[in-house]
Amino acid sequence: MISMLACLLKGPGKVALEDVPIPKPALGEVLVRMRAGGICGTDLEKIHGGYGPGGILGHEVSGVIEHVGEGVRDLQRGDRVVAHHHVPCYSCYYCQHGDYTMCDSFKATNLDPCGFAEFFRVPEFNVTRGAVIPLPDTVGFEEAALLEPTACCIRALDKSGAQSGNNVLIVGLGPTGLTHLQLLRNMGAREIVGTDIQKARLNMAKKMGADLVLDPNEQDVPREVKKVASSGVDLAIVSTGNPKALSQAFSSVRKGGRILLFGAPALGAIYQLDVSSLFARQISIITSYSCVEVEIRRALDLVSRKAIDLGALVTHRFPLKEAPKALEFARSSPAAVKTMIVS
Repeated sequence: MISMLACLLKGPGKVALEDVPIPKPALGEVLVRMRAGGICGTDLEKIHGGYGPGGILGHEVSGVIEHVGEGVRDLQRGDRVVAHHHVPCYSCYYCQHGDYTMCDSFKATNLDPCGFAEFFRVPEFNVTRGAVIPLPDTVGFEEAALLEPTACCIRALDKSGAQSGNNVLIVGLGPTGLTHLQLLRNMGAREIVGTDIQKARLNMAKKMGADLVLDPNEQDVPREVKKVASSGVDLAIVSTGNPKALSQAFSSVRKGGRILLFGAPALGAIYQLDVSSLFARQISIITSYSCVEVEIRRALDLVSRKAIDLGALVTHRFPLKEAPKALEFARSSPAAVKTMIVS
């Protein structure tokens, strides 16, 4: 039996590198040799129980096609690709209304055995719906691995109604917060304020074009925000799953403004909200989850045109054989912005 290395979730707080069989692609399936995999906050939440028990690690992945199953068209061995782990059916009630990530099929398929493996199998359901996307030679594997989270940001900004000239607050300057920053700057946002408690992330946000960066442990965020946007921001993006971050957004957004909940909260997370103020100030709260292939292609176009720089987000790299170490580093290091597993 031919085996490979894979990083698997074995229980609450437990990950392990194991030798497992290399998946064999069946009819309509594709086997990809992983080259780069981004560690997402959701991977860390799966390990530490924030999303409930179980889960598959690694979904921000790119690589090279090793084998194609019978019946696969337009893809071949040697193609450089990015693969998407969840896809909708495109035919149900939700899909017909454009709510693709609410489709009951969306989470029904995934990469096998996971993204953090020497090889992963992409199921036929995903392949036939365009979830394996070829890459131009000008886009590197690390950039490609970050197309999925970038596509999530694109979908979220579309839902939020973000537009040129908006004043925006980004709460949480992790990789997706910094990606929101780049996308907003690219679309012509006016004043962009970012908040975080990690100095490395504040410094990177400033380099990427934030007009003002704030540490909520040291500064009064709403007061400082209103120095650059006197009525408050048009849009506040909560790019962290910590429900406490909502207070910054709620106190900084203008009357009639919008709050975008982007960072996924832990199961059962509760935030006590002044509903009377929400109503009187006519604030809209919008949520957004994940993305679909059309947004991944939009992200790829932006990267190909050098409109955004995803590679600049990567601060640390670990080989696959050190994946457990990489996951712990991404969780605990104040220096980490985007940690990448490479093979």
